[in-house]
Formats: sequence, structure tokens, C-alpha cells
Amino acid sequence: MMTETEATKLIKQAELTQPKLTKHFMQVVHDQDLSHAYLFSGFAGLGKLELAKTVAMRLFCKNVQPNGMPCGACNECVRIAKNEHPDVMLVEPEGQSIKVHQIRTLKQEFSKSAVEGNRKVFIINGADLMTNGAANSLLKFIEEPVGNVNSFLLTDDYHKILPTIQSRTQLVEFPKIDSQLLIKYAESKQLTKTALNLVLQLTSDVMFIDRLCEDNWLISMKQQVESWFSMLSKGDYQAFTLIQTNFLPLLRDREDQKVTIEMMCFIFRDVFNVKFKNTPASELAFGNIYDLISQMANHLSDNQLICIIDDILESAKKQQINVSFQNILEVITLDCLNQIKE
Repeated sequence: MMTETEATKLIKQAELTQPKLTKHFMQVVHDQDLSHAYLFSGFAGLGKLELAKTVAMRLFCKNVQPNGMPCGACNECVRIAKNEHPDVMLVEPEGQSIKVHQIRTLKQEFSKSAVEGNRKVFIINGADLMTNGAANSLLKFIEEPVGNVNSFLLTDDYHKILPTIQSRTQLVEFPKIDSQLLIKYAESKQLTKTALNLVLQLTSDVMFIDRLCEDNWLISMKQQVESWFSMLSKGDYQAFTLIQTNFLPLLRDREDQKVTIEMMCFIFRDVFNVKFKNTPASELAFGNIYDLISQMANHLSDNQLICIIDDILESAKKQQINVSFQNILEVITLDCLNQIKE
């Protein structure tokens, strides 16, 4: 359950990932010049949701700070961070899409008067995942908002948004996070050099870095992937049993599953880079086991290595369609063993 510190953390993440945009929007709110509809566009991890929520907090905050930022501690800020504020509504995909009934519910809620003030805010996270029906349903609402409403549509790519919606919103393109800032943030987690390399290859999202490092999860899973790879290198079928005994207990949710497959792919990408590019250990995701990676690079033929990487990438697609994840990892393991033992 979120606490007050989570609201403060959300604000800090907005300032960290998008300092210029955060400062700009705080000034816009101060000047009472906020547009009624914005389209935030940028890759995952660039702070779109964090900034949208920070703007909402600034609009409702009862204790705005001298620097113009919301306090992150008042009841308004805390409830917005927890998605519990009656006048701030967050819509996110149900499954693979945002459906018509979700937008209808949004419209019904926003046709009512504000519960605690004279303003309402809605945020649609993953706006490009709206079905055509949902997008068309939203269009008229954006054209003719009822009362004092501010909307924030968030997307990884604004080109995926209906042109009619684009034309009725103010586009804000989110720049990439400065690489040195990202490195500095990851370094603050006191990771080893190789773990740091792995993190920076997995994500450019500071909040996801927090997640990866929570409860030492990244280090634990990295060690299991290395053990799995070591067994594969020996043609040892214990690599198969490792999936159930060591991998599955570490998996918290689908995000962990996705990262685990990415780590499996990255370790064989390291093999590829050593084999074809002579990449030094310092640039690898798993540079701490460079000797083992080098041995695998020498052992596998070009075709075998490419087949293994293709098999892992193909298996990753199954994770998106609710195939048993244990089955996915076991199939990857058997495919790898078959190639390695040929």
C-alpha cells in the first residue's frame, strides 16, 4: 500500500526524468495557463505518468512549496498518488487494450460536478492502446469537455493516436533521459560493474531500476541465469530442473518474467558479441563470466548461436499470450541444450 512518501517519490521521479518539462508545467499551472488536453509522447520510462500525476498534484495541492512544486504530503497529493482522489481519474489498459466501456465510465464520471473542487483531471496511460470504438468515444469528450477538465493522454508513439485526437490535443514530446544522469542514478544503487551494465541494458526507466533492485531481485536472478548458462555450457540437463527449483520462486509477476527472458537473451547476445566482435568483458551484460562466455563462443557454430538467439526471441512472444511461463523457459532450455550438444 502506498504511503505519503510515495507521493513525494513520484514528484522526485518527475523532476529526475524530466526536469525541464516539470519546471515548465509547474509554471504553466502557476500562471493558470494549462491547456484542456495534452498528448504526452515518448518511450517507456521517460516519466510521462509521473509528470501527469505531478501536474495533477500541483493543481490540487493544499501546501504548494516555495519552489512551485506540490508538497507530496497533504491529503490531496497522497490520494492522487494512490489513485484514490475522486476528481482525478487514471485509465489504463484492461489486458491488451483500453476498451469502450472504460471510456464510457470515464465520461459518466466527468459529466458530474467535481466532488471536492471546481476541477477534474483524467489521465489515459497507454492511449495508443484504445480500441477504435474507445478512441472515437473519447474524441467528442475532448472536443466538448464538460466543465473545468484537464486531460493527459500518454503514449509511447503519438503517430499511433488518431489524427483527429492529435489535432485536439497539445503534443508534448518527451526527450530521452540524459545518459550520464541515468548512469549516476543506477550507480547510486551500489551495484557491481557487471550488474550495472546489465541494468543499463535492460532499461532507461529510473523507476524500473528501483523495481529491479528491490529486495536484491536483480542480483538473485542474474546469479540464477549465470548458473543456468554454466550448466548449459556443460550440456548438463540439470539446467532444465533449475527452472522449477530456482527460477520460478523468484518470479513476482509478468514483468519479472519478461526481464528473465531478456536476461537469457542478453547472455547469448554476449556470446554473439564476443564471437563476432571480440567485445571486451567490460562492455558485456555478463562480463563477470567472460571466460565461460568465450568458451561458449568458441564451441558454437555461427548457425547454432543464431538459432539459439532466434529460439529465445520467438519464445518471448509466447509470454505475451499467457502460455505457461515454466513451459516457456523449459522449452528455451531444451532448445539450447539441443544446439549445444550437437
